[in-house]
Amino acid sequence: MIREEIERIGYGVIADQDEYPHVFSHSDRFLIVDLKNRKEVVMREYRPNPYAEICKTKYAKPAFIGEKISDEELEIYQKIAEIVKDCYHVLGKNFGSYPIKALQDAGTDFLMTNSYNPQEHIERLIKARYIAGYRD
Repeated sequence: MIREEIERIGYGVIADQDEYPHVFSHSDRFLIVDLKNRKEVVMREYRPNPYAEICKTKYAKPAFIGEKISDEELEIYQKIAEIVKDCYHVLGKNFGSYPIKALQDAGTDFLMTNSYNPQEHIERLIKARYIAGYRD
């Protein structure tokens, strides 16, 4: 019996480009894909990040572990996590400790990457599907 599995993956991307910004919370939008059996993309959508501009201007650098942040900043990260909480994991270049915690609290995992844009990552998942246990 062939198992059927859908992985929902989120990527923080720059507007009009499927490239990662330097900081995840600075993403103008989130590319969400459903990858069926690590074989094909069956759904692709973009979700806006209404907090991108304030994160870019007011919270430009991610806070270090233990560094105090404002209640407003913490709330923004929690709201960003809500936007992508239905994803199995999200990818970006740099998250910061508070966005990571917000994502984890929302039940979403994160993966940091410097070397791939989203399409390259999807292609690598498909190429490596045998390693993930798919035998069809």
